Amino acid sequence: MKESTLARLQQLMTVREEAEALSQGEARGFVPLADWLDEGSTLTLLLDVPAVEPGTLEMQEDGGVLTVAGERASLPPEAGRLLLSERRAGRFSRTLAFPEAVVPGSGEASLQAGVLRVQFRKQHPTIDATYRELDDQDLQGETP
Repeated sequence: MKESTLARLQQLMTVREEAEALSQGEARGFVPLADWLDEGSTLTLLLDVPAVEPGTLEMQEDGGVLTVAGERASLPPEAGRLLLSERRAGRFSRTLAFPEAVVPGSGEASLQAGVLRVQFRKQHPTIDATYRELDDQDLQGETP
């Protein structure tokens, strides 16, 4: 699948999730941003989840999609009088399509510096092959 097509599908899934939340009367809270990396034999999801407690994170694989949910807490009242509020809090849920087939249940997650990193083994690893032109010596069976 072309990279731009995949990016567009991810945007449409996010819009769908927001529309569902609005239709159910839910206020849309924090929405973590995501990147997919192809690392040869693995696919890696990077999800920005600053100030999200690890114990609130949940992941669910379902066919060709991964859903990550969690919660970012609001500031407690004892933190002081809030003068400006731009940092969204509350529950979130992101459903992301796998850009390639992965081995089911192979996800390994880690959380560091507010970034959730989840690695999955690919069903069909990417092979890095180099190409070079053959010259007359190669065609005659001689090594250069």
